[in-house]
Amino acid sequence: MALRQQRLNAKLSAAQLAARLGTSKATILNYENGKRVPEAQRVAQLADALGLPSAGLLVPYRGHGPDGLLTDLRRLHGWTAEKAAAHIGVSRSTYRRIEREARLPSRGGGTIAVRLANAFGVPAITIAQALYDHPAAAQRRAAAARHIRSLFDRAHTVHTPAVVTSDEPDLLALAALTGQPAGLVCRLVNHELSIFRDMVKTRGKASMDIAYAQSDWSRVHRKQELQRLDEQMADAPSRTVDFLLHFLAEAMTFRQWRVMVHLARASMPPDRSDRNLIPAELDYSFDPDAWPGLLDRHFLGRPLIRLRPTGPNGGSNVFAVTPIGLQYYEVTRDAYAHLYPRLYAPSLGPRIARYSGRLARTYLSRPPD
Repeated sequence: MALRQQRLNAKLSAAQLAARLGTSKATILNYENGKRVPEAQRVAQLADALGLPSAGLLVPYRGHGPDGLLTDLRRLHGWTAEKAAAHIGVSRSTYRRIEREARLPSRGGGTIAVRLANAFGVPAITIAQALYDHPAAAQRRAAAARHIRSLFDRAHTVHTPAVVTSDEPDLLALAALTGQPAGLVCRLVNHELSIFRDMVKTRGKASMDIAYAQSDWSRVHRKQELQRLDEQMADAPSRTVDFLLHFLAEAMTFRQWRVMVHLARASMPPDRSDRNLIPAELDYSFDPDAWPGLLDRHFLGRPLIRLRPTGPNGGSNVFAVTPIGLQYYEVTRDAYAHLYPRLYAPSLGPRIARYSGRLARTYLSRPPD
């Protein structure tokens, strides 16, 4: 919540809050208006004066200071980089790289962001936003967007398939920016390119509909559709970059995704009709190494998997997929098909596919404001 609202909730004037901190009223107003960003130590003082947790008050500033929000959160806890690394289970050098480059390690099974959120006592979306807003991440996105636009240009060429190969300079540059093998990035880029190619084709049809419209109403309606499509196409390269960087940074391991596929298949009605799905369960013994990472995973702020103790005194465990876990499966299964092409992941049906399609680019690219 904004600092001004928190101050009003505490029934304090700007002058009264300034007096508690030993600063000026103008400084407090500048904080509230966004003209100045308080340092981590000052945020702690503000939080103490307002009776709030320091981390929660720091969130609205989103790390606009020189070191980024992750560094500010660590300093608020009084931790060294070594201590923060110990809390999330990585080496000191790996943690330093996270703070410096906003790049999550691939060996974390996609759960490092959740571990950071738990360690700092903030929502997972706060960590996602901190990583997204980091200057190093912004530079990577800008560079990747230039390469994607160059690759997407071929989608406009008629009578020629729009296909990228793994030895092209722009593709190799994308692989370097994502830290992933060129072959994997190539498969994902070609998938996104085919989606963009369909948009180009739809735009061509919309232009023909305008040219041959039989009424003014129809012509205006088609022009509005064409305008919306143009906006989507203009935004497509940056959206693609956001999606690729997010997905590749937090993708499940093969074993975790295999568990999700088994749970999704078991949740489908026997006749594969479009009826309501019944979230399935699997025993701990199915893959003991996969469950810890899956329990740490969330989508839209809710867990993908829930633990349900069974047996005498809860001596054995089963793991149930949640409804939001099934949504995550449907949203990401096309991308995972290119990441793990040998593992077939069937659709859960038209109803959930339609809903999940609306979520895909919204929640798997830019963190919502």
